[in-house]
Amino acid sequence: MAINAKDSSFIRRETTANDTQSRLIRTLCKLWGEHSQAEISVRMVAREAEASVSAIDYHFGSLEQLFAHAQNVALQRASDWMDGVFNELRDYPLADLPLTARASLLAALIEQWTGEQRPLALAWREAHAAALAQPDHFGPHLEWTALWRRFWTRLCSECRFGDNPELLWLFFDGEASQHLIRWHSLLDRALLDETALALLQFAYAPCRPSSAVRIGYQDLAERDYRLVFGAKEEFTPIDDAAAALLSESGLASLTFRSVAHRARTTLGAVSYHFGSKSKMLRLALQRIYEGNSGKPTLEQIDAMPSDPREAKQSVIHSVIGGTNPLLRALDEIILNLSRGESDKALGGVIRGFRDPVGEGVLRKLLGTAELVSPALVAVLSSVIRGFGHCSAGMAREDAVALGDKAFGVFVIEERNPA
Repeated sequence: MAINAKDSSFIRRETTANDTQSRLIRTLCKLWGEHSQAEISVRMVAREAEASVSAIDYHFGSLEQLFAHAQNVALQRASDWMDGVFNELRDYPLADLPLTARASLLAALIEQWTGEQRPLALAWREAHAAALAQPDHFGPHLEWTALWRRFWTRLCSECRFGDNPELLWLFFDGEASQHLIRWHSLLDRALLDETALALLQFAYAPCRPSSAVRIGYQDLAERDYRLVFGAKEEFTPIDDAAAALLSESGLASLTFRSVAHRARTTLGAVSYHFGSKSKMLRLALQRIYEGNSGKPTLEQIDAMPSDPREAKQSVIHSVIGGTNPLLRALDEIILNLSRGESDKALGGVIRGFRDPVGEGVLRKLLGTAELVSPALVAVLSSVIRGFGHCSAGMAREDAVALGDKAFGVFVIEERNPA
């Protein structure tokens, strides 16, 4: 049965009426920053909130209703933040700003959302992860999607931030998700600034944006990664099974028993191989990263149509709904790394991700290799991730229209028709 917190008489956006209710909601929001929703139990929430186990049933009816209530509170607080942004920018002459200044403002919005508003940003991402894991939990995700769409439409129409709200919305979604990973704060922000500028420069006029920050960032992150983890790992079928489970079903599915079943081996063999669940998670994350960071084969790229317009439709239909296996795997890595710094070296290479598949896709869309740069590849990758997130649960016709509008920017032939 689908959860609808608004249908429950005890669900209210205000949380001041009952201190225990408020404490349980605050605790759950804190736990979203440390654990996936599937990992959070009644006992965990009660223990952290210093409340009885029965308090959750008494005040909310069930743990699932507590999830729904907490998402409603997060949505309201996010809406308040958006109103504050709009009020601050409403009378500012955004349309008169040069591209560099507008890019700086876009980066500042992402920085503020993932920094000062980090608990809300993690609740936002958890709503998406929960929706894909359990289809009857789509309600909060769809509300977040509608909220962000209204925000970017309003910012572009009333504040004249830009003339393609769909592109800005999807870029913000994908880039903010990535920026939740923190490696080195100064370099993270420099990378964000460069990527936002690359987006606006290319959207204004097709060009090959500078990638100086990204190239240096990627080289340094790769060096740190190899210092920590050594030469490229020789993965086993057990590692492959753990990575497949993590990317397909999320962290909650990753147990010694499930890996043993997937790898068709014994529980003892899996326990001996990993030693601990933390090492199992780390090796699964590494397996996903290293398995998807090598240069793609010519067959993978050649499978896409050579005509840029047809290539755009191929991208839309392969990503629509957010169930693409590669994107789900990367989402799982990003969300896990966003919750802590235990694998900081892995966080660096994921934050500055070398994306050879994205590079191949960009060449197909552009119809040329002349404009391809690492920064522009990162822009496209963020838009693709954002489209996967935002199209989940959306009517197919609406999702295709959204993809057409956003990805059309990368098809030069559509921007400059003969």
